[in-house]
Amino acid sequence: MKLMNKTTKIILINIVAIVVILLLLWNPIRHIVKNHPYEYIYFNELAGGIDTAYGNYEMDYYYHSTREASEWVIANAEKSGLETGNKIRVATWHLASVQYFFRKDTADFQVTFSRWYERGNNDWDYAIFTITGIMPEQIKSEHFPPKNTVHTINVDNKPVCIILKRDDKSDLLGFQYKSKNMADSTHYFLSKALEYDPYNESAMMNLIEFYFQTRKVDSAKNWIDKALIFLPKHESANYFLAHYYLVKKEYDQAIQICNKIINDNFKFRGAYHLACNAYLQKNNVKGAEKMLVRMIDANILDEQAIEQLLQIYKAEGLNEAMAYKKFYRVMSK
Repeated sequence: MKLMNKTTKIILINIVAIVVILLLLWNPIRHIVKNHPYEYIYFNELAGGIDTAYGNYEMDYYYHSTREASEWVIANAEKSGLETGNKIRVATWHLASVQYFFRKDTADFQVTFSRWYERGNNDWDYAIFTITGIMPEQIKSEHFPPKNTVHTINVDNKPVCIILKRDDKSDLLGFQYKSKNMADSTHYFLSKALEYDPYNESAMMNLIEFYFQTRKVDSAKNWIDKALIFLPKHESANYFLAHYYLVKKEYDQAIQICNKIINDNFKFRGAYHLACNAYLQKNNVKGAEKMLVRMIDANILDEQAIEQLLQIYKAEGLNEAMAYKKFYRVMSK
């Protein structure tokens, strides 16, 4: 009897252990079955799973979803509206993988490179982007994915790769006309692009730059504010905001925004140069010098910064030889 009781206890313990293991494996197994072939995009349910990780951590960091996305475009792309003999242009940031998946369809498709935030400046009919490289605040916003999204590759109902179809090329035309300094056409097409999609970042940035070029800085500020409500950490929008304050001679505000940009991305050269100019406008030569020396620390020194440093040293009373000597001494430190 004692032996049977002991055996029963062991069996019960084993059953409980197996049940516990199966319960612990339930979520990973469910994830594997539901999300094949993207099993590796998994986050423990105790940490909140995909819902919590989405926008905070990388998802498809090996770009596996570009295969399914490429196959979808090959199967579904519309040729209507294209001139006879023209290829369908497919833009992507993930050039190597997408080109490979289109290798047998080059008669009908041409794969081209585009960064996400420059997609409006490039010519394409369809675009394939994984969410890697897109700002978290954008991914988690109510305006993502964009209006012209025609298909998504999902993991636990969250898009990890999106396919865009371009029905309107007003953003591209506006960019091209801006490059040619054709003001009326630039304004018309960029405005039209933003009527079609008010959250088209590249059209926003081009329109803001156009307003600065045509000295309509208050109109630029209106769009800067709209962009920063949508994307508070957008580097170009913040840079334009700093430039706006520089034009308005609100130098401390300009410097503050530049420091904010640098804190988020210490490789953003434009912010150092703009802050340097703001310090010089304030007659704060030491502040300008320190900003340029920070470019040395960040290993992003360029010819413009070197020339400005030399001019600052000469303004301090040094001749050219001594200015270079001081520059090299600062570099060595």
